Amino acid sequence: MSDPTGGVGRLPASSVEESVESACYVAGCAHPDLVAAGAVLAVTALFLLLSGLVLTRLSDARDALGTERTRTRAERDAFRQFRQRVAGLDPSDPQPPDPTPGGGGVMAVAGGGVANDASLADARRAYRETVMATSHYEEEYDESLAENVGAEFSETVASALTDGGTLTPQLHAALATGAERARRDRDELLAALDREEATIEAAEDALAPAVAAADEIDERDLRRSSYRDFVADLERLEYHEREVESLLADRQSTVHERESERPFWYDYLYGSLPSPYPVLAAGTRTLSALADAKDELASAASDR
Repeated sequence: MSDPTGGVGRLPASSVEESVESACYVAGCAHPDLVAAGAVLAVTALFLLLSGLVLTRLSDARDALGTERTRTRAERDAFRQFRQRVAGLDPSDPQPPDPTPGGGGVMAVAGGGVANDASLADARRAYRETVMATSHYEEEYDESLAENVGAEFSETVASALTDGGTLTPQLHAALATGAERARRDRDELLAALDREEATIEAAEDALAPAVAAADEIDERDLRRSSYRDFVADLERLEYHEREVESLLADRQSTVHERESERPFWYDYLYGSLPSPYPVLAAGTRTLSALADAKDELASAASDR
């Protein structure tokens, strides 16, 4: 995947020269070398700003994972609480309506059940006070009880819970089983989030020193460097280049494998970020920074 922002950019030398000439023309300066120095500093600041975005991308990715972990943990705990509350309810077998008019039997309701009982109302209340009471529920779901139960359990369970007349043993068991399954799903998601965070941390470990190496070349006055310095700098940059290329190859493989198992996984995690593939974007930007630093070394060495 490529970075939609185009990676780290470096203004070409012609742009710098044109900026210097324009500044001198407007200011009527007698010392264009001073303006040139200012322009170089401006370009250097721009480069450092762009390369700094590498680590910002990964930091933003960790923040996104942290938000998702907090929400997932809250949902897991909510389903556990709902299951506990359902376990404390007493189910009752549905009874046929009394066929004798005025016989004092239980009033029939639509769907063949009986009048709404307290246990069923308690089950609905429990769902609203646990699963639907998480702090992010409205922002992330904004669904009615029937819609959310239908998505988490089944449409049949949702209909029985919202439109039924009694908490039957079958519905009681379905609610308990579904809540446990939803809790386990959240536990599995938390484990997946932990694994993803580990890959982000590994990417930071590889990219941070690479970015620092590129920045160090850009900040240094290469006119003072010896040929031995140039060789050592080049070898260091090429080492980081190989490390980043290896990281990108491994990440690309991981992305393909993960999305074949769970489509839209990265959109789900990083949909709020500029790219759903922050490691690939950050790695591509880092390679651009390293390439720019190598070009700078080559240019300085050729001027000796």
